[in-house]
Amino acid sequence: MTFRPKMTGIQISVTVKVKDTLDRQAAAHGVSLVLWTSQLFDMGFAAVCAREKSAPILDADLDAIVGATLLLREGEKWDTATIAKGLGIPEPTVVRILDGWKTYRKGQE
Repeated sequence: MTFRPKMTGIQISVTVKVKDTLDRQAAAHGVSLVLWTSQLFDMGFAAVCAREKSAPILDADLDAIVGATLLLREGEKWDTATIAKGLGIPEPTVVRILDGWKTYRKGQE
């Protein structure tokens, strides 16, 4: 059995300059603005939750979370060793981050 949490929408307001930047970034990644902002929210939310839980997370870990997520979103089939080398972090860190994201994203499908 697959657990599917109930989803709800939210609305945010941003300046025109921020909207233009988000549009540019989404286009550069080949995704819709809605998907791009959802991914940015996911990354920021994960960082805030980790800090709230007093998880031992450093800025370097947050950079790795964002970097690994963006690499995965590019649609390529990256292996953990390549991601670790590209980000300059230990492979076990990449595995831990990706395992957490897989679990988290499965709940949103």
